[in-house]
Amino acid sequence: MKNTIKLFLFITLSVLFIGCESDDDQMVDLSNLAAPSNLGASFQITQDNSGLVTITPKGESANTFVVDFGDGSEVSAELKPGQTIDHVFDEGDYDVVVTGKNLNGVTAEGTQALTVSFRAPENLEVDIQKSADDNYTYTVSATADFAAMFNVYFGDVEDEEPTPMMIGETVSHTYDAVGDYDVRVVALSGGAATTELTQTIQVRDPLFLPVDFESPTKDYSFYNFGGGDGLFDLVIDNPDPTGVNTSDKVAEYTKPAGSEVWAGTTINLDEAIDFSSQKYIAVDVWSPKAGIPVIFKIENIDNADLFVESAVNTTVSNEWETLVFDMTAADMSIDYAKLVLFFDFGTPGDDSTYYFDNIRQTTLEPIKLPLDFESENATYEWGGFGGATGSVIDNPDMSGINTSSMVSTLNKSDGAQTWAGISLNLEEPVDFSNGTTAKMKVWSPRAGTPILFKLEKSDSAPDANGNPSVVAEVFQSTTVAGEWEELSFDLSTFGAFDASIDYDRVIVFYDFGNTGQGEDFYFDDIKIGDTSYISLFSEFGDDVTVDTWRTSWSAADYEEVEFDGRLTKHYSNLNFVGIETVANTVDITGMTHFHVDVYTDNATTFRVKLVDFGPDGAFDGGDDTEHEVVFENLAQNEWVSLDIPLSQFEGLANRENIAQYIFSAVPAGSANVYVDEIYFHN
Repeated sequence: MKNTIKLFLFITLSVLFIGCESDDDQMVDLSNLAAPSNLGASFQITQDNSGLVTITPKGESANTFVVDFGDGSEVSAELKPGQTIDHVFDEGDYDVVVTGKNLNGVTAEGTQALTVSFRAPENLEVDIQKSADDNYTYTVSATADFAAMFNVYFGDVEDEEPTPMMIGETVSHTYDAVGDYDVRVVALSGGAATTELTQTIQVRDPLFLPVDFESPTKDYSFYNFGGGDGLFDLVIDNPDPTGVNTSDKVAEYTKPAGSEVWAGTTINLDEAIDFSSQKYIAVDVWSPKAGIPVIFKIENIDNADLFVESAVNTTVSNEWETLVFDMTAADMSIDYAKLVLFFDFGTPGDDSTYYFDNIRQTTLEPIKLPLDFESENATYEWGGFGGATGSVIDNPDMSGINTSSMVSTLNKSDGAQTWAGISLNLEEPVDFSNGTTAKMKVWSPRAGTPILFKLEKSDSAPDANGNPSVVAEVFQSTTVAGEWEELSFDLSTFGAFDASIDYDRVIVFYDFGNTGQGEDFYFDDIKIGDTSYISLFSEFGDDVTVDTWRTSWSAADYEEVEFDGRLTKHYSNLNFVGIETVANTVDITGMTHFHVDVYTDNATTFRVKLVDFGPDGAFDGGDDTEHEVVFENLAQNEWVSLDIPLSQFEGLANRENIAQYIFSAVPAGSANVYVDEIYFHN
């Protein structure tokens, strides 16, 4: 029996020992728990003069709270997060201390001021501020004598539950839509009496130039004067989306019959116009009458005697045109933020209706390619970076290929970064209709100077360095020292280049990759392509005689026919290829693209091949090579324009002796193909 008892005790102790070991293995390490922080409390004061206050402790990383009411009474029992406690205070000011404790037993304290007053709050002051970077978000703060807390009503919801705001706090609210809202702040005390103040705020997107009337969240309220006075939203659907203005929305103004000769309409901007660089205002205007004066006026909002105005006559009727108004008399020290328009100024109203749109700043000659830096009306503001600066100066070397008066200079200061350069914003995006090769006349004190020519889309998403991510850039190097030469930058060789992108910034880097040595470089006449073509079969005229080959291994049927209103080459029964050859080899040096328009009703694959006869220009001389580009699944039963960069013809190195271009298609034997507009261009 004794042995049995001993065995039972041994087993029991073993189980307990093993259990303890298991518990030890599963214990959680609490040593890294964060200490409680941001401890405080919110109060709800019963407004019946009883002094009853509901206290909700709050804080971060706390598992329990203890509240010291600050009035000498016993502290509360432990409260869990979210629990509240009621306490009756006498009138007075109290420091309510909240002690928070985490699971590790670490404690911390926070103090929240409480005023219990049965007297109505006095001297209520409310401060409402719009967020600096969000026009829809407003913050509210308030002060008042004898106030214990505040309730804030933002005025955009029916039966709105107030937002409580403690003494010294700020609350914020984001509105969903533009509009006028009554913000009401109610100051509460320990009694039933309250004090409140209401302020009206205007929530809107800021209105500044350019104004295009397309935004659903901007306030386009115009005030008409001189007849039919009043505040009106003049925005309507564009009644004539043609010509220079195909936008969706425009503004409409009717000059009422019998109105004053000076009748017009006006609107205030939310920020002053910046005339530091662009001193003209362009407006798209539609008028039922040609030859009438339109006055555009800008005023200081606070003083109408501070203004600038310009008059321009319409030149057409019943169609859109762009009128440009001279604001060069603007005083840079004055803020102009009111726009005024007068139509048919000097003549009483006759119920004529006018439309206007796209009010924007411009120069008399917008900054766009090509750039020759000769205009007296344009401001070429080169921005420098990395230790480089740029400006337009008198041509220091009017010789050789560049005898123009003005050029741009780039100074790369001594010690400037290897990537130092200058940039110029364009007011119109780059037009690639004449090719995709940028050309620039350059002057360097040294031969072999590496030059990087770059285009950017300024509003594209930033890259890792904070620069626009949509770019195209090409390197070239100077070949002479101390004289002008023209370099070509084939943008199509840059992998991410896309001619459909609106590139609107030009950047020039001289001596790229080398630290600055304090040197001056010059450049001029930046353009994209030119009107240089080598026409094989196109509307531009046949500059080169073309023969058609038909061989035993190419049984394609061929004819020149009128098709779809144009003279074309028609191939059918394309068993293998349709071969074209020029009577003499073609020198395409300087060309960047091969172009062909294609129409097919059944071809699924279309191939274009160029054949060069090598440096000796002789057929079958052992150095002739073929270079092909393949297009799959072209659109059918419509013309497709193929503008093929020569860089896509792999291995095409010798461009002096192009002897053939070859078209082929699939399905072989039944493909039906029309081609037109066959030419090389740059």
